[in-house]
Amino acid sequence: MDTRQRVIDAACRCFAQFGYGPATNNQIAEMAGVTAGSVYYHFGTKNKLFEAVCDDVYGKILTRVMLAVSGSHSVVGLLRAVLTESMRINHESPELAGFVATAPIDARRHRELAESFATQGARMADALTDAVRSGQDAGDIAADLDPVRVARLISAVVDGFAHAAVSADPDEMDNMNELFQSLLLDTT
Repeated sequence: MDTRQRVIDAACRCFAQFGYGPATNNQIAEMAGVTAGSVYYHFGTKNKLFEAVCDDVYGKILTRVMLAVSGSHSVVGLLRAVLTESMRINHESPELAGFVATAPIDARRHRELAESFATQGARMADALTDAVRSGQDAGDIAADLDPVRVARLISAVVDGFAHAAVSADPDEMDNMNELFQSLLLDTT
């Protein structure tokens, strides 16, 4: 793994654990096994590093989630696909859930982060809205529903799971996901 990616991964863990404000470039450098100079060389400022972490984390999540929902057209199918893929990601990289849970809080507390966070949020919302529209075009989601609002509902449920994942182990989250699906998504 190259130095830049090691710094991004370490910053993701550090921001998830401590939050943006308390995290320092020196802590991030230590976690990455590089010098603080390497952090500055690749990113310049902590703001730019946060932006790179947002791009990396949300880019990974978006790619995987959009692949997972590609065959789903109903709201239940979309929600099930997004939650299932989110659980897989949580097993593989629990720090991503931590970052997803803390990034919106950090973006509200630190105005300089708002734009990079909003950009990623818009990408996620647009992709889910497009998936809902596909479901409407296929006749699996009522055409009179606002696709933006349906996408926001799906995002809200998934965000709730991301917040829960911060304090629960992945197996407990799997159990919660199974319970959620059996109680609310079973259409039989």
